[in-house]
Amino acid sequence: MQSIYRAERRRPRRTHRKLWLALAVVLGVLLVAAGGLFAYKHFWGASPAAKAASGLQFDNSVSEAEEHSIRQAVEKQHKTFGGAARVSVATKVEVDNVSSVLAAYVPVTNIYTTRQVLTKADLVNLVAYVPAGTDGKVRTAIEQALSLSPGKLAVLSTPAAEVPDTAVAFIPADQLTPKVKLLTFEGAYYLDSFTKGAVFRQATIGGAAQAALMDLKLNNYASKDTTLKVNMTGVTALTRLMMRKLSSVKDASYFSQQIGGFLSDADITHVSNEVSFKTGCTYSDTQFCAPPGMIDALKSSGVDLVELTGNHNNDTGNTYNTESINLYHSLGWHTFGGGLNTVEGAKPYLAGQKGSKLAFLGYNYADGLGSGAIASDTTAGANHFDFDKIKSDIAAVKQQADFIIVDVQFWECYAYPNGYVEFPECDQPIPNQREVFRQLIDMGADMVVGTQAHQPQTYELYNGKPIYYGLGNLYFEQTQWPGTERGIILTHYFVGGKLVQTKLSPTVYGQELQTHLMADGDALKLLERLKTARQAAGL
Repeated sequence: MQSIYRAERRRPRRTHRKLWLALAVVLGVLLVAAGGLFAYKHFWGASPAAKAASGLQFDNSVSEAEEHSIRQAVEKQHKTFGGAARVSVATKVEVDNVSSVLAAYVPVTNIYTTRQVLTKADLVNLVAYVPAGTDGKVRTAIEQALSLSPGKLAVLSTPAAEVPDTAVAFIPADQLTPKVKLLTFEGAYYLDSFTKGAVFRQATIGGAAQAALMDLKLNNYASKDTTLKVNMTGVTALTRLMMRKLSSVKDASYFSQQIGGFLSDADITHVSNEVSFKTGCTYSDTQFCAPPGMIDALKSSGVDLVELTGNHNNDTGNTYNTESINLYHSLGWHTFGGGLNTVEGAKPYLAGQKGSKLAFLGYNYADGLGSGAIASDTTAGANHFDFDKIKSDIAAVKQQADFIIVDVQFWECYAYPNGYVEFPECDQPIPNQREVFRQLIDMGADMVVGTQAHQPQTYELYNGKPIYYGLGNLYFEQTQWPGTERGIILTHYFVGGKLVQTKLSPTVYGQELQTHLMADGDALKLLERLKTARQAAGL
């Protein structure tokens, strides 16, 4: 009995050992299988592009994030090559091949800063930032490219929109929004160039793989082919003293000689033309018309969109307004804010180009239905302002457009003091203007622009949406006052239906009546005035 009992007690021990042995065998098989699967997937079973990506060799100039990005690009674009592929990254302020750019760091500051341009030399006296999370290797390389001392670039702890006037931030170009101001850098504006105006991290691939990877695309940044550029301007009135000047110069392109190229460099160039063309037009101080030859000033400005909200287009009879509208259309130009009759005048202009869809709406606020300036069922004129109608119009075009711009011919600020003196009172919104323009934003407009002002007025972001209260004169002859000789061109940049940036370019004309861009110093003074006006108005 004792021997049997002992034998029976030993049996469970042998059973446990067998179980452990079996488990060990199973685990071993699983590990071998997993290892084989890994090896198959990453070596024998990897795609040719994945094998190529794993074979890239990087030097010290490349950050870990950049290594990962380059490998991904090779694999996703199915690139293969034989032999060695050596990768390095250089940091420079100008590139010739945008595809090989890993990142473009553009200089920005807050939207209200008066600074327009930036040079490397300026950075000595400014605080400069890069976004939090920027790789230390990249940050050091940017400092070197900007000729800054080590540690000069600080890490940005707030949104770029809150950068103070005494500072700039270099942010990736794909982080641009209308809430920051992009600066011209070393003589170039990034959104006009895409190869200058920024600090670029550009990859170079050497070795046997160079030819195979020559067309490797390392970024999804916007380009000229995907960026819709729109130039918008203030008052155009090709009349009075401009008519007398035309009789001596003989060619209306004289007036656009110094600004026409700038205006033409856009996908859409807008003017608010307040004066109709009339054969036999004669000089009048109050009843405006323009000789037919004056159309050449608009042609040489690259105009293709004419706003008709002005209150002088019917001065010498709506027949000439009708003829002028038909002339625009015969040239392939588009119109809005007025038209051949009430129905035509109320239509928006819908622009669809380069992946963006814009809607332009325009209204005459200053004139009543019986004033003669407003379109009727059978006669040409401006589109009448009515809040209920505008609300309905905005709701309708929201179904067709990514971005809605509303232009308003508001009441004019009386910017005509005695003598050639400044009149800063007209820099601010006039009574009721702020309330009206903000209400349009509340109704769903994405931007509101005042096109009535003969002197530039200030601007603001309201609920994140831009309002420009008045753009001043583009083409006119009011040289009796310094304020009315000035204007502002708004250049909007849209990518994928979104506003990326608006650039303000101040203009001026003198007794010669040739509009041109202001010198940098004069532009700075004007923007400082508008900033003072904005603060005084409590915007």
